Amino acid sequence: MNLYYRGWYYLLRAVAPTVAYMQVRGLHHVPKTGGCLLVSNHISLADPPCLMGYVPRHLHFMTKAEAFEQWPLSVLMPPGQPIKVHRGRADRQALRQAEAFLKQGEVVAIFAEGTRAKGGEAQEARAGVVYLAQRTGVPILPVAISGTERLFSKHFPWYHRGKVQLTFGPPFTLAELGEVTRNNRDMIAQRVMARVAELLPPAYRGVHEAPREQQLGTAEVGASTGTASDHGAG
Repeated sequence: MNLYYRGWYYLLRAVAPTVAYMQVRGLHHVPKTGGCLLVSNHISLADPPCLMGYVPRHLHFMTKAEAFEQWPLSVLMPPGQPIKVHRGRADRQALRQAEAFLKQGEVVAIFAEGTRAKGGEAQEARAGVVYLAQRTGVPILPVAISGTERLFSKHFPWYHRGKVQLTFGPPFTLAELGEVTRNNRDMIAQRVMARVAELLPPAYRGVHEAPREQQLGTAEVGASTGTASDHGAG
């Protein structure tokens, strides 16, 4: 964590509890050293600042390319060398940059669904998270975010100080989810997202509402019937 990022870390750590009623659980699960892939759901523009203010590691966010060009997103861009991702295709350059950070012992933060869930409910994950974890062998840190979608509104009153929950689960590896092949990355990605969803309040679990064991059974049936597809590293 360089001096510039450290300054933002302490600033956001001080500001976050004044903007929201912060409830943080499982922070001890964050690895103190070594490469790590932080995987979270995404429901608000406030998600990155909340993570930055509580994760005591330098986070390299995988961020949509449009955010680098659009105001006010370009101004609100998280510091710390974010990774520009062109959505709608497998962005190999972004994946190589993320892979390099992970192999250097850094933490890459990825919103596995690839976009914000405007309704707040968890969506299906993209296969990019599996690609990176497979290429680097780093542990995956699941993080669940809830409540940030209620902080700001397009209508008056534009701001409401509500409760925000950050829940960190124990790190795990792809090996715990089963063998990864080119044809089942999507299925494994849903298993990764299920680890995040089980940390969420029930109302936020969306397509991952079923218990993990039931999801695994459904995914295996889908794989055996050939319904799983490989979209590459989305």
